[in-house]
Amino acid sequence: MDYKEIYKQIGFKQEIERLKKQAYFGHEKEIRMLKLLGFEDRGSVLEIGSGPGFYTSILLDNFKEIEVTALDYDMEFLKYANENMNNKHRNRVTYVKDDVNRLSLPNNRYDFVIARFVFQHLENPLKAISEIYRVLKPGGKVFIIDIDSDLWGTTFPKNRTINEINNIISKLQGNLKGNREIGSMLTTILKRSKFKSLDIEAVINHSDILGKENFRVKINSNIIEDPKIKKLINNYNDFFDLKDSSIMMLKLFISGEK
Repeated sequence: MDYKEIYKQIGFKQEIERLKKQAYFGHEKEIRMLKLLGFEDRGSVLEIGSGPGFYTSILLDNFKEIEVTALDYDMEFLKYANENMNNKHRNRVTYVKDDVNRLSLPNNRYDFVIARFVFQHLENPLKAISEIYRVLKPGGKVFIIDIDSDLWGTTFPKNRTINEINNIISKLQGNLKGNREIGSMLTTILKRSKFKSLDIEAVINHSDILGKENFRVKINSNIIEDPKIKKLINNYNDFFDLKDSSIMMLKLFISGEK
């Protein structure tokens, strides 16, 4: 079963809402980190795995001089993004249906490439990195935002439920030929692909700052058949009812230059 089949079961509208929340979840810190790592307000940007366009809008809002090629393999997402893009940004974004493992784009085309929560879903990340290297201009930079399941989250007070949920998600992604432990591998993959000036940083999302409600799992329980998973999700959400409970999660930022 591929990703598209999964969100068909969840429901397209519900998946759109999930991705919107994911895009805006602590995005101000992400923009600051991108700038720190050398993402500049100029030139051409290839956004890989742009989905329904929420992060595309965030990039266009914060970098007024860039032009974005929003690339995704799912035509339904691209159609949604195009129909819902703010009119003031339309002349700065182009939509492309393509596969990151076999890009139809020309060599040495882009100043920057950004891939957010894409590599954890890829079966062959080294091939994707090779294609990214090809389409970047000499001196161009790649920015990968992703996670590593070993650093996914920690709670106060300690709660083992989050580890159990993390393990279930990791196994699911493994079955789909992805890798939720990709974060620790990405600098090595970039180095092997001849990227230079490598850097890695982290952005932390904390419930005391972003609010507990933003960390709760909101999903229609009717689509979950496994009673164990239902119980885990209920226990996870109940944790946030405790007066002083909190959680923090790490997003990794890996950059390299061609």
